[in-house]
Amino acid sequence: MRIMPPANVHTSAWRGIALAFIALVFFGAVATHTLAAQTGAPSGYDIMKAANDKPTGNDMTANVMMKITSKTGVVKTREFKMYELKGKAGESSVLIKFLQPADVKGTSFLTTESAGSGKNQYIYLPSLKKTTRIAASDKNKSFMGSDLTYDDFGSRNLDDYTFKLLGEESYNSKPCWKIESVTKDASSSIRRTVSLVDKETYIIMSADFYDKTDTLFKQMRVSKAEKIGGFWTMVELEMKNISTSSSTSLMFSDVSYNTGLSSSMFSKDALTK
Repeated sequence: MRIMPPANVHTSAWRGIALAFIALVFFGAVATHTLAAQTGAPSGYDIMKAANDKPTGNDMTANVMMKITSKTGVVKTREFKMYELKGKAGESSVLIKFLQPADVKGTSFLTTESAGSGKNQYIYLPSLKKTTRIAASDKNKSFMGSDLTYDDFGSRNLDDYTFKLLGEESYNSKPCWKIESVTKDASSSIRRTVSLVDKETYIIMSADFYDKTDTLFKQMRVSKAEKIGGFWTMVELEMKNISTSSSTSLMFSDVSYNTGLSSSMFSKDALTK
């Protein structure tokens, strides 16, 4: 059984976090279909494809408060503006501009993806007045001192994983499907992920990440979601690093969709502006 996305809506490849995800999974709309209306039990692939293919608008803008908490309880904050744009041919871009504190103000980060060129990432550091491309070998490094990595910003191809429906489970009193996703990429630092997908909104509410030794090392939890402009939106979530006992929370505000963002914003040259 295949669950098809609503017609005439831009969709994008599976957005994984960890921040599996960040803007690309955190902003999800309620799909107009429901698996419950289908005959027969859905497969893990069916559910993850439905979560992937839910409409999310053509563009999104949000203010984000990031709080990084160390093992000893020391808290560092980062404030940034996030922009997302999706193209008609499946392209997607995410732009982040840091506003606070002073030591990161002016830093900009860009991720662009397309079927032809794959993922490209750049970071502009005002202290160096230089834009640098993020190398593939650095994809698992910490993003701005947080528990997120550069690889958490971008999409995932469903065909690169195998999926299994493990059953059903409640999350914050909401019924969810429990899905195991196992990567086919032997070089990936994340071997498998166990996720809880909300049956109503198709938002991935919880995700446990296991490394190559099958040890749990990261957990993502969504604590709050709201319907904004007709789209169910994750507005509060936390990523916890089990191995370091640190955590990073994200709180989204002033979220807006379909405001007509220009593609010229999402270029390497525009990072310095």
